[in-house]
Amino acid sequence: MRDKSGILLSLLLSCPILSPAVAQEDTTGAGDFFDDSPQILTASRMSKPLLESPASVSVIDRQMIEASGVRDLADLFRLVPGFVVGYHSGHAPVVTYLGLGEEFGRQIQVLVDGRSVFIPSFGGVPWSNLPLLIEDIQRIEVIRGPNAVTYGANAFLATINIITRHAAEDLGNRASITASDNANPDIADAYLRIGRHHQNIDWRLSMGAISDDGFAAINDSKEVGKLNFRADITSGSNQFWTFQTGTSHSSLGRGFPREDDTQTDVERTERASNSYLNLQWEGVRESGSSIVRLTHTRQDVTDNYDPGPITYDVITGITTYIDFDRISERSELELVQNNEFGDRLRLVYGGSLRRDRVKSIFLLNQDDFRDVDTGRLFGSMEWRIGDQWLLDMGVMYEDTSLTSLDSSPRISLIRKFGNRHALRLVASVAKRNPTLYEFDGDTEFVAEVPAFGTVVIPTFMGNNEIQPEDIESHEIGLRSRLGGGIVTDIKIFSYRIENHIVADEINVDLGPPLNVLPVQTSANGETTDVGGIEFELDYKPDSQFRLNTGFSLVDADSTLAELENSFPKHTAFVAAQYHINQKHEISGALYYLDAIDWPDGDHIPIARRLDLRYAYHLEKDFSFEVVGQNLLEDFEDYEPENLHQRLFYLRLSGSF
Repeated sequence: MRDKSGILLSLLLSCPILSPAVAQEDTTGAGDFFDDSPQILTASRMSKPLLESPASVSVIDRQMIEASGVRDLADLFRLVPGFVVGYHSGHAPVVTYLGLGEEFGRQIQVLVDGRSVFIPSFGGVPWSNLPLLIEDIQRIEVIRGPNAVTYGANAFLATINIITRHAAEDLGNRASITASDNANPDIADAYLRIGRHHQNIDWRLSMGAISDDGFAAINDSKEVGKLNFRADITSGSNQFWTFQTGTSHSSLGRGFPREDDTQTDVERTERASNSYLNLQWEGVRESGSSIVRLTHTRQDVTDNYDPGPITYDVITGITTYIDFDRISERSELELVQNNEFGDRLRLVYGGSLRRDRVKSIFLLNQDDFRDVDTGRLFGSMEWRIGDQWLLDMGVMYEDTSLTSLDSSPRISLIRKFGNRHALRLVASVAKRNPTLYEFDGDTEFVAEVPAFGTVVIPTFMGNNEIQPEDIESHEIGLRSRLGGGIVTDIKIFSYRIENHIVADEINVDLGPPLNVLPVQTSANGETTDVGGIEFELDYKPDSQFRLNTGFSLVDADSTLAELENSFPKHTAFVAAQYHINQKHEISGALYYLDAIDWPDGDHIPIARRLDLRYAYHLEKDFSFEVVGQNLLEDFEDYEPENLHQRLFYLRLSGSF
C-alpha cells in the first residue's frame, strides 16, 4: 500500500502542465564538461547545468572513455557509482543499478541518441551486438534513480542515454586495429570511419568488427560486424535534420558440450542481426524549440537445433527440436516541445506513439506477430523562485495494450548556494511494465516419446493478470564545485519497490507418461526496501591530470532473499589519467564489487579488478596503446566457470 506522501505527490503532479521540449541533439563539445557549468540533456529533456539537475546524474565523457581502454561498452558503467556490471557469458553483459541484475534486465531504460534499444520480447539490451561503436560515442549521461517522468516505464531504477558524436566532429578518415597476445580470449577488432562535409551536409560512415573467444571454460565466443551511417543537415531558418541508420550481424557461441542425455542446452552457434533507423527534425526559435523524431529498431535471432535423444526420469529416447528463433521490432513517433517564458519559467511537453511487435514460436507459440501499442503524454516545468531556488516538477501518463493507464510523477526542489553548491530534494514514482513474455508467454515443446507418441510439454505460461512493478523514491543530494578543479556529488536515497514481477510455478497435469509437471509463470509479489549513500568525485586540477572516483553503500531488505541478495552492499571505483607530455599518457582504474547473488546466476564472492593503459601518441594523430585488464587475481563473474583472467591487448589507431 502506497503511503500518504506518495498519494499526495501523485495528486500534486497530476494537474495539467504545459511543458516544452528539449532538443536531444548534442550541441556541447568535449571541453564543456570541464567548464564551470557543464550541460546535460537527459534528466528532464531540458538542457541545463549539472548543478541544476532535478535528479542524480553521472557523465562518462569522451576523455574517460578513451582513458578506460575498454572494448566492451558495458564495462564503461563500472565508472558510475552504484552500477553493477557482470557477464552472464562473454557476449552477454549484464548492467544494472544497485541490484536486480539479470541477463534480460528489465529495470533500466537505455537510449542511443534518445532512441530506446530495449528489446520488447524478453526485455533487456543486446549490449554486445548493438549497432553502436565505442569510437563514435561523445558521452554517456546516466540518471541514477527512477526517471519514468521523462522516459516512461522501464526508466525504473536508472536511465542511460548514449550520445554519439555530431558528424561534423569526425571529418576525414580514421582507423584502428586491436589484437591480444593470443591468450584467452583471443581478440581481433577493427574500426574504420569516413567523414565528409558537402555544402550543408556533414556525414559519417563507420564500420567495425569485434571478435574474441570469451571465457576459457564455456562456449561463448563472439564475432560481430557493425555498420553505422549518420548525416547532419542544416536546412536554413534554424532547422536541423539528423538521419541515422545502422546494422550489426553476430555469431555467438551458446550451450555446453553434451555430457549426458538429460541435457538440452548443447553447444551451437546463435546468429543475430540488429538494425535501426532514426530520423529527427528540430526547429529552434528564440524562445524554445520543437522536435519530431521517428525511430525503428529490429532484432532477428536465429537459434534452432536438435539436442539429441533426451532422458526424463526413467523414460529414454525422447526426441524433440528446439526453436529459439525470434523477431522483435519497435517503432515510435515522438513529438517534443520546448518553451521559455522569460528568465523564470521553462516548460517541456510532448507525446509519443509506439508499436512493439514480436514473432516467435518459442515465446508465444504462434507464427505471426503479436503487437503491443503504447501511448504517452508527458510534461515538466522548471520554475525559478528567486535567484537561488528552483522547482522542477512533471508527470508522464502512459497507456499500453497490456496494462491500464498509469502516471509517473516527480518533484524536485533545488536550493543553490551561489554557483558552487546545490542541494536537491527529489521524490518520484515510477513503473516497470511487464514484458510481452511475462504477460502472454506460451512456451511448449513437442516431443516424441517412445511407446506414447507425440507429447506436448509446456514449460512457461504468461500471466494476463500481472501488474506493473512500482517504485517510490526519495533522495537528498548535494552537488558541489570546490576549488582546485574538484567536483563532488553526494546522494542519500531511500527506495521502496512493490509488486515485484517474480518467477512462480503452477502444476499442470499432462497425463501419462509425464503426469503432473511444474510449469513456470510470472506473478506479482514481494516488497524490497533499499537505502544507502553514494559519492562521486571528479578532480581535474590542470590539463595533464584527472581523477574520478565513486562508491556506494547500500542496504536492502526484501521479503524474498533472492532479491535482497542481488544488491551488493558496497561498490567502488577509482580511475586516473596522466598526460606525461604530448607523446606519453598513462591511465588506470581499480574496481571493487562486493559479494553478490545474481538472480539467474550464482553466488559470486568479492571481485577486485585493476586495468592499466599506456598510450604513445605519434605525429599526425597516430597512437599506440597497450591495455592490461584484470591484473590482480582471477575472479568469478555470474557463474563460477566465468573466470576473468589477466589479459593484454594492443591497439594502433590513426587518422589519414
